Amino acid sequence: MNIREPAVAGAFYPMSASELHSLLERFRTNIKAQHVIAAVAPHAGYKYCGKTAATVYASIAPDFDTAIILGPNHAGIGTISTDSGQWRTPLGLVSIDNDFVKELTSNNIVSIDSRSHLREHSIEVHLPWLQHRFGNFKFVPISINPAFFDIEHMRSLGNKIAETSNILKRKILVVASSDFTHYGPAYGYMPFRGNISQTLKKIKEMDMEVAGYATKLMPERLMETCESRTVCGYGAIAAAIWAAQKLGAKQGSIVDYTTSFETSKDASAIVGYCGIVIF
Repeated sequence: MNIREPAVAGAFYPMSASELHSLLERFRTNIKAQHVIAAVAPHAGYKYCGKTAATVYASIAPDFDTAIILGPNHAGIGTISTDSGQWRTPLGLVSIDNDFVKELTSNNIVSIDSRSHLREHSIEVHLPWLQHRFGNFKFVPISINPAFFDIEHMRSLGNKIAETSNILKRKILVVASSDFTHYGPAYGYMPFRGNISQTLKKIKEMDMEVAGYATKLMPERLMETCESRTVCGYGAIAAAIWAAQKLGAKQGSIVDYTTSFETSKDASAIVGYCGIVIF
């Protein structure tokens, strides 16, 4: 059986199981959980976005069979690619829902391509949160080359995910892995200037606009807006919204927001992190 080893343990999160468990416990938050069809959560280092990710996962009731995790492929490897077998984290092995993968890849929208997942972090970093919060579960990783971030591909992907869920009568949670605005010379994106207070305010305004399209279930508008911005996983967010709509979602809510500056104090590279649940 194919086993993917962790690529970013020791960098984005601790390599030691005990240290990772302790860190996840420190982020534990008391918030009322509810039935959630889809969620948006960040994929940065835990020290930067841990509070936001923890709040998202605490908001989700344990009433799903399989987590479908959509993430951008930052290196631009592959197309729209899933995997088979198991993935390892410091907390243990997580099995892929191979029946879901078989149906998901029954047409030409999604293919199996293990190499596209080998070094990519955007999906891997969500597994420890899910393991810690929900225990045993299956998942389906879907790595998306941003070259395919267009309405036709992302709508087709979302619809296929929902169709597969219905065919298999599988209760699913769709997770869109994305950070929000990447601002500063480090990212070559500075559409506005000002002191740090003004900059953070403007970044939040931009991120809340995008998040608003997500909570109002407006994937086309979200994609059109993000084409000229730096929300790295906006296609994944849109696909998750389309899937959620097909599965009966009516609205969403923002459960947390922060930026990397709160931790790093580095104004040359600021990233926004937004947590959203759709139900």
